[in-house]
Amino acid sequence: MASSNAIRSRLLILGGNGYVGQNICHAAIQSNKFDVVRSLNRSGAPSSSSTPSHLSSSLAQVEWISADIFDKIARDDVMSSHDIVISCIGAFGSNEFMQRICGDATIEAIRSAKEHGVVSKFGFVSSAQVYDGSMALKALPTYAPMYGYFQGKFRAENELMNSFPDSHVILRPGFIYGPRHVGRGHVLPLQLVGRPIDFIGRGLGPISSLLQSIPFAGKEISSMVPVESVGEAMIGSLEDVKGVILEAEQIRKF
Repeated sequence: MASSNAIRSRLLILGGNGYVGQNICHAAIQSNKFDVVRSLNRSGAPSSSSTPSHLSSSLAQVEWISADIFDKIARDDVMSSHDIVISCIGAFGSNEFMQRICGDATIEAIRSAKEHGVVSKFGFVSSAQVYDGSMALKALPTYAPMYGYFQGKFRAENELMNSFPDSHVILRPGFIYGPRHVGRGHVLPLQLVGRPIDFIGRGLGPISSLLQSIPFAGKEISSMVPVESVGEAMIGSLEDVKGVILEAEQIRKF
């Protein structure tokens, strides 16, 4: 997998067995820019039934590490042996749960990476709703169903920018669409929802502008991106990092 144009050598992807993570792993392998691509996940490698066929060849080349990101010993061990880290950890649930998974997990990883001083670049998949001082959080009451998700991402962004001010990549997509495998051969065709709404949100002139002006929902409508673009944007943006934040429009260019 080594190549003369390797960014450094050792890439660690946190949460690489999930929907977004698999596409980032795929983009990393296909780029041929890394000597090693590893992924740390609590459950290890994804099952064959949850792996899209067009990603299976790439994912077979990833080295899968089964460990809990909240296990400091395991976390410190992997952080001390990688040059680049990408976190795409995320989940839905109660606000407390999302604060922990979408925020604390990445924050702990950032702190370990900073402590060991080996990691030179750190990427993070955040949310379109984290913008302009986190307007989403100002618009949402703390008991709203998604508050913990956005608050967690917001806190993780702040930690990353403070710890790696000149060597971070932050992606801020809205709804991410594409075929999502959910196990036992079942596929959720999220593109059937995402693409039409994406077109309505951006391609209908004054109507789209009106929709985009709706608090909170307007930002989400205008920020939808295909999942493969998220993977390509993350890997492509690691080459020349000086502190990069990519909004949906920039992600879609990949």
